[in-house]
Amino acid sequence: MAKDVKMGVLGCGSIAEIAHFPSIDRRSEAALHAVCDIDRKTAEAAAKKWGAEKWYTDYREFLDKSGIDGVIIATPNNGHRNEAVRAAKNKIHVIVEKPVAVTNYEAWDIVKACRDNNVKLMVGCDRRFWTHNQWAKQLIEEGIIGNLLMSRACLHEHWYNYQNHVAKTPFRLDCKIAGGAAINDTGAHAIDLLTWLNGQKVKRSVGVAKRMAMPAEYTLCDDTALLIMEFENGAMGTVSCNRFSPAVNQVTELCGTEGTIFTCTDATNPFQSWPMAVYTSKEYTNENLPKLLKDYRWPELFWVEDIMHEKVRNRWVPMCPPRYPNNYDRMTEHYLDCIINDKEPLVSGEDGARSIEVMCATLKSMETGTWVELPLKEEIIPPYYEPLPKED
Repeated sequence: MAKDVKMGVLGCGSIAEIAHFPSIDRRSEAALHAVCDIDRKTAEAAAKKWGAEKWYTDYREFLDKSGIDGVIIATPNNGHRNEAVRAAKNKIHVIVEKPVAVTNYEAWDIVKACRDNNVKLMVGCDRRFWTHNQWAKQLIEEGIIGNLLMSRACLHEHWYNYQNHVAKTPFRLDCKIAGGAAINDTGAHAIDLLTWLNGQKVKRSVGVAKRMAMPAEYTLCDDTALLIMEFENGAMGTVSCNRFSPAVNQVTELCGTEGTIFTCTDATNPFQSWPMAVYTSKEYTNENLPKLLKDYRWPELFWVEDIMHEKVRNRWVPMCPPRYPNNYDRMTEHYLDCIINDKEPLVSGEDGARSIEVMCATLKSMETGTWVELPLKEEIIPPYYEPLPKED
């Protein structure tokens, strides 16, 4: 297949280098055509390493003149709104790294611009593209765990894990630029994942997001976030994120009336030794056991035990999907398919904006001391955040 889709990357920092450049490079239907970074040496080096024909240091010139079909925006959070709006007005399809924006108004500005200009908008919430999370979604929709009523997602990791070893710039530490950390950096993944797995919009939210562990001279961003979401069908979800735990702990727990699913993507530990585990209390025979469970249900003692009784015994089934193609490879493949075949992205702009609404509602709830209804009726600006002037 010819490399027909000309892709561009705006922001050549760590996530571009680790994830986006390699995933584009591995696609047969697309090529990296242009890159942009405010640092001239970084932009030039990225173009040379990954084979881009053009490089820029000004995003306006990059979006106006490069001739790209799609762009991945991987810049600091405060730039997302203006960059995505300008891309849309140039009829360029857009992937915006999470969080899609910092305030709820910024997020919906991006959604509106892309909708008005008929371009594809996807938010880079890659957790939806992990194989085991997609399996979990499939099993939920097939009713394997009954009615999903309670769910939780956590991501606990120290600032140093990423900032000291991977990050190329310190923008995540600057609340004026990032607008937050536990609530909107790691929280973006957890909120989006739970919302998608529940298949419901969030009706209201309550919680806290504040700096509890890190010294002010290191960052003013929140390092602890804990929130509760109530979905439109009445189901409940909790999100727990922090930036001070030295050992990473990530888990998603999905509790239904007839079973439970656990998944983890970022790390394993003695209490999460498998990336996925499924329990269902439904009665199955060996013939009608769902294929996903049958494929991964190894016998505990001897293979005969699984076929000697009429009904399959209820027990936990540990599952370990292949790591490759990885989540970013799958995300890029999906997005290119959306561009080429006019499909709707799995993580829509609306999905991203609703996640921002949950984050902002959590911050608002700290002022009101109670639940905050969604959608929000006002713009919520996180503490210390300094929005850039809007460019239209």
